[in-house]
Amino acid sequence: MNGDLTATVSQWATETNEALYIQLVSGESVSGVLRSLDVTAQPQIDEEDEQTLEECDGADVIQFHPLFTYQIYGQHERVFGYRGLRINLRYAAGSLATLLDIEYARRIDQMETSLPVVLKADDIDTPLREVLCASALCVSREEFAEKVVADTRGFRPIGKKAHEYVHQDTVYEMYESSLEDAGFREYHRRMQTFLLFYIEGAQFIDETDTRWRIFTVFEKLVLNTVSYSLVGYCTMYQFYHWPDMKRPRISQFLVLPPFQGQGHGSQLYRYIHTLVRQTPEYTDLTVEDPSESFDDMRDRNDMRLLLDHSVFDGLRAPVASQTIGELQTRFKLSKRQMVRCVEMGLLRGLDKAGDPEEYRRYRLFVKRRIYAQNIDLLAELDETEKKQKVAESYAAVEDDYHRILSLL
Repeated sequence: MNGDLTATVSQWATETNEALYIQLVSGESVSGVLRSLDVTAQPQIDEEDEQTLEECDGADVIQFHPLFTYQIYGQHERVFGYRGLRINLRYAAGSLATLLDIEYARRIDQMETSLPVVLKADDIDTPLREVLCASALCVSREEFAEKVVADTRGFRPIGKKAHEYVHQDTVYEMYESSLEDAGFREYHRRMQTFLLFYIEGAQFIDETDTRWRIFTVFEKLVLNTVSYSLVGYCTMYQFYHWPDMKRPRISQFLVLPPFQGQGHGSQLYRYIHTLVRQTPEYTDLTVEDPSESFDDMRDRNDMRLLLDHSVFDGLRAPVASQTIGELQTRFKLSKRQMVRCVEMGLLRGLDKAGDPEEYRRYRLFVKRRIYAQNIDLLAELDETEKKQKVAESYAAVEDDYHRILSLL
C-alpha cells in the first residue's frame, strides 16, 4: 500500500521552473491581445514558435521560463496536487502591468479516490502574488488586454535618457533613474520580481535608501506607433569612501532571457563603467557577489578597454604594486579586477616557447599572488603540499585566462 501511495503522489508533482511561463506582451488591439493569451496558454508550443506565434494576430508575445523558483515554491522547486499545470505570468512589455492566471487539467483534492489519506493540493497562487507588485496586478484578461494596448501606445520609460545604441537595426535606449523619481519606485517594484527568477540568492533592495542609482534598458520599436519593451536593468549603490568620495557598487545586474547573448549586458556595463570613470567623486567600480557569466562579461569589456589604451605595451612580470595602483586609479577598477586584467594582459603577450625565462617570471608573479590570497588555508599544509596546491591553482587560473582571451 505504501508503494502504491508513493507512486500516486509522485504522479501529481510538478517542476515549477517548467510550469511557470513568463510572457512580455505588446499589441495594438484588445482583441489581438486576447487571442494571443488564448494561444500561448495551450499546453504544447514549439520553442521555435514561442517568440513569433502572435505576430500575425495583432499582438506580440515573448515567452520564456525562469531559472529559479525556490524563493517562491521552496528549495525543491516543485508543487504537488496538479496535472497539466501551467502558471502564466504575463507582463505588458513596457509598463509591466501584470496578469497572473493558473491553469490545470486536474487537481488532486477535486478527484474521487480510494486512498486511505486525504491529499491536498499546494497553494500556487498566494506565494507568487506575495512577490509581485500588488498595484500592477490586473483582475481579468480583459483589463490586462486594455492595459497592454494603452501601454503599447503610451508607455514611456521613467528617468533621464542616458544612452542609445543600435543592434540589428533596432534601437535600444538606456535610462538612469532614482527611487525618488515620480513613478519609478512603483515601476521598480514591478521589475524586481524578475531578480528572484534569474539571480541566485537575490533580495529586494531597500527602496527608502536614496543612495541607489538604477539603470534600465529598453527596446524601442517604431511601427504604427513608438513602443518600448524592457530588456534589463542594473542597480548600483553608492557607498561612502573616506574622506569625501563615493565607492559605487553594482548590486543587481539582469538582462532578460530573450535579450541575452546580444551584447546588451556589455552595453550596460560599459556605460556604467564610463560614468564611474568620468565622475570625479567616484573611486573604483566594484561588484557585489558576481556570477560566472557576469565575471566573463566584465573581463571581456575591461580587457578590451585596457587593450584599446595600450596598457600592456612594454609591461613585464613582475609588475610593481605601485604600477598596478596607478592603473587602478586611472581606470577605476577594483584592485582584484585590475590585478586579474594585468595578469591576463601579460599572458596574452607571452611567447612561452620562445622566451621560457619570461614565462617563468610570469608564473612566479601569479603564484605569489595566489599564495598571498590563500595564506591562511595553506598555513596548515607542509611545504610539498603547499607547492602542489599553488601549482594546481595556477594551472586553473592560466586555463581560465586563456579561455577569456580567446573570446576577445
